[in-house]
Amino acid sequence: LVDPIPGGDNDHSSSATNTQLQSKLIQAFGSGSLGIVAIRGVPNFLEARSKFLPMAHVLAHLPKEYLEERLADPKTLYNAGWSHGKEKLGDKPDFAKGSFYFNPLSDEPGTAELREKF
Repeated sequence: LVDPIPGGDNDHSSSATNTQLQSKLIQAFGSGSLGIVAIRGVPNFLEARSKFLPMAHVLAHLPKEYLEERLADPKTLYNAGWSHGKEKLGDKPDFAKGSFYFNPLSDEPGTAELREKF
């Protein structure tokens, strides 16, 4: 059985809260940990998840040229936007999965016009 590390509230705007969160992440991913994080208490999570998962499939099947030219961000070393085959599994590129990295706290998707429309 694993003892959970309680996280606290959802307000991560203060530096004190960020320091506490950082400490808890070190506990979750540090030496001797299982490397698992479970997040709870996110308003409307199930609805958002149900809407998002089908879009993930659509995204992954867009033309490769579009994904690489428009959605990949090499200047961040692929830590933002689309990433496929950039991570290594052993000593070979991992082509078994694609990732789209996005920070909903600081990134604004699309254009202002598209955000207004949708």
